[in-house]
Amino acid sequence: MIIVSGTAKVEPGALDKVRAVMEATILETRKEEGCIYYSYGVDVIDSDTIVVLEYWENWAALEKHFAQPHMAVWIKTLGEAGVVSRDIRFIEAGEERNIFG
Repeated sequence: MIIVSGTAKVEPGALDKVRAVMEATILETRKEEGCIYYSYGVDVIDSDTIVVLEYWENWAALEKHFAQPHMAVWIKTLGEAGVVSRDIRFIEAGEERNIFG
């Protein structure tokens, strides 16, 4: 499994302007083959920071995801929101355990 996790901070107040495109991107991405989970959230302490969490079956599915038309729209829109900083990690996960039963 591939885990994508991190944050992107945008200009103050810009998140409200891009929310509709962000929601559309989530809905379209969740339909993609190989997508296990895909979500954006807002940091509770810093409302201008987007929190990213994605699970993909493999690298090929993730690479195909970046070529989708809705991703081109999202990347353009995010750029217009004025990304101040970004820290996104792409991690290949190994063994998975359920410690809660």
